[in-house]
Amino acid sequence: MDNGSKVLCVLCQKCDETEKTGALSTKDGVTAHQNCLLFSSGLICRYSPQFDDLFGFSVDDVLAEVKRGSKLTCYRCQMKGATAGCEVKRCKRSYHYPCAVQHKATVVEDADQGKYVLFCFKHSEPTQNNNVSVNGRPSSVIGSQTSISQSEAGSSKVGQMGISTTMTRNFNHFIKNTVAM
Repeated sequence: MDNGSKVLCVLCQKCDETEKTGALSTKDGVTAHQNCLLFSSGLICRYSPQFDDLFGFSVDDVLAEVKRGSKLTCYRCQMKGATAGCEVKRCKRSYHYPCAVQHKATVVEDADQGKYVLFCFKHSEPTQNNNVSVNGRPSSVIGSQTSISQSEAGSSKVGQMGISTTMTRNFNHFIKNTVAM
C-alpha cells in the first residue's frame, strides 16, 4: 500500500498508530489520532465517545482546529498545521503533537480532571517527584517532568457538557479489550 492510499491524521499528517500518537479514528471523512485531538490547544471534547466517532470530538470543531493550525508553523519541523501549543501563555511555540514529543516537550496528562497539556522544552523544569500542578491540581507527567505555577497554566479540556476527555481514554481502553476477547 503506498502513502497515497493511507489514511492520514488531519492534525499531524501521519498515518502510523503508535503509543505516542494513540489510535486513529475517522468520522465523516475526518481522521485524527487520539493524542493529536487531546493535546490540540483549540479543541474541547464535547460528547461521550461512541464506537464510530472521533473519540467524542466534534467533526466541525476538528475542522476548525485544522483551519486554525494551518496558520501556525511547527517549531520542530517548520511545517504548517501546528495545533499543540506550549501551555505557558506567553510562549508562542506550537507543534504537531508527535513533533512536540520528539522535541522533548513535557506532556502532562491528568485523566481525572480531563486535562491534557504540554510544555515546550524551554518551559519544562525537572522536579523531585512525578507530580506537577496544572491549574492548582496534581497531575501525572509523561516524558519529562515539570513544575509550573497556577498563573502560567492554561485552561481545562473538559467540554461545555461537563464530559471529560478521560471518558475518551476509558472508552478506547474498553474497545481494545473488547475487541481482543
